[in-house]
Amino acid sequence: MWFYKNGKCIVSTPVVTGNQGYYSTPKGFYNIWQRSSPATLTGPTWNVNVNYWMAFTYSGCGIHDSTWRSSSEYGGTTYKGNGSHGCVNTPYSKVKKIYQNAKMGTPVIVY
Repeated sequence: MWFYKNGKCIVSTPVVTGNQGYYSTPKGFYNIWQRSSPATLTGPTWNVNVNYWMAFTYSGCGIHDSTWRSSSEYGGTTYKGNGSHGCVNTPYSKVKKIYQNAKMGTPVIVY
């Protein structure tokens, strides 16, 4: 994932996206419409606390920290069998910087 501010890349990081075939992260152009720090994310099989939450779909997909993941899980093929439920799992230090710089309405492009 890359985060740009004023035309400059200020964060570049591997992430874990939605579990391929089951909970794929939806491709498209979005905007951050909700921000919260901290937040509790709940769903049919999960209830997890995160430090930084930035929703970009109205169906529950967002960018957030995932402290339960080891650093070796980010990037690569983790999303092919151990991905998220559609969210963008991001290392803590990177999502913190994004949260500090992203505002309501910040564009999010998923491809």
